[in-house]
Amino acid sequence: MSVSFSDQWQFSSTLTPISISGGRVQTSGNQAIQEENEAGLKLVLLLSGQLDYSMHRNRHIAVTGPAIHLSVSNRPFSVTHRYSTATPLQYVAIRLPVETLNQGLHIDFPELPATPHTTSDVPFFQDRQANKTMQGLARQVLLCPLKGGLRQLYLTGKALELTTMALASVQSRQPGVDDKGICKLTSRQLEALHHARHLLLATPSQTPSLAALAREVGLNVTTLTRGFRQLFGDSVYGFVREQRLDLAYRMLATGECTVAQAACASGYSDSHFSKIFQKRFGLAPHKLQP
Repeated sequence: MSVSFSDQWQFSSTLTPISISGGRVQTSGNQAIQEENEAGLKLVLLLSGQLDYSMHRNRHIAVTGPAIHLSVSNRPFSVTHRYSTATPLQYVAIRLPVETLNQGLHIDFPELPATPHTTSDVPFFQDRQANKTMQGLARQVLLCPLKGGLRQLYLTGKALELTTMALASVQSRQPGVDDKGICKLTSRQLEALHHARHLLLATPSQTPSLAALAREVGLNVTTLTRGFRQLFGDSVYGFVREQRLDLAYRMLATGECTVAQAACASGYSDSHFSKIFQKRFGLAPHKLQP
């Protein structure tokens, strides 16, 4: 069993003490890896894939992308990661030392709400679905076309913007209410919404109507549409479009279809598909063909 870390990079900004990394992780078998973290803030945006982790003797927590993990600690801490073999993990990770938070940015730990998991050995941490804006920022980080000093300036700005959004969402949240004042979904509704997402992932090229999908998972259309956006950061059809584009990317990269066939599978005309594809992935679709 082994874990392959490919297409990854890391740098420390000369503008502010911030560390940014990203890339893809593929594992060939179940394996646990212990990571030692310095005191400070750690933010991970998981665009795709699944992993679970545990801190100290705390229970294992499963995270499925697109999701965001935030942890803040005033002392060093360790995390044990277990990677899923099902799909490659694509991520962006940002770290800020405790001195930068306290002295440079004047962010104090007492401003963060307590959690049931927080103890003297376990830092504050939170996992939640990443909204569309956060996902877009992470992709901009991964697809940065600049070099040298401009690259550092660009990535530092995007990383700080992403960190600001994550911290602001933590401080604005109240028990039972999300960022926009929407009440929390019940456990049954959450289960139904995850089931809806699973169905959409299983057949991205054959999307049922909203009414049919709602009946299938036992929700009304209003709860399905509002709950899906609240939980996964996108509308049902927005999510489907993203999955279709990802499918088109894989088909083109492996030579399974022509650009016209990929456009048809994604529900676009050829010209519109090329524009949407380049905006989404940063390159024209014909450049992916072997």
